Amino acid sequence: MIEIDANDFKDKETVYKILNEKCDFIYYVQNLDALYDQLVTKDNEIKIINFRQIFLNLGDYGNILVRVFIDAVKDYDSKISLVY
Repeated sequence: MIEIDANDFKDKETVYKILNEKCDFIYYVQNLDALYDQLVTKDNEIKIINFRQIFLNLGDYGNILVRVFIDAVKDYDSKISLVY
């Protein structure tokens, strides 16, 4: 299981840097579409702790980012959990 602390998600660039380093995606992810593609094709189990920080640190972009995680779970049963 890959555990990621959303407290470290300070800005968009940092989000992608952390996700790429931790998740070992097939290619380097730099946007939400690419992130979704990798989440649904890579068989990682991802646990994002303190996920509420995503909203606080990233504002509207954080809302969309969380929606991408939820859609990956809903559409393809990806193993992603968002934990307080």
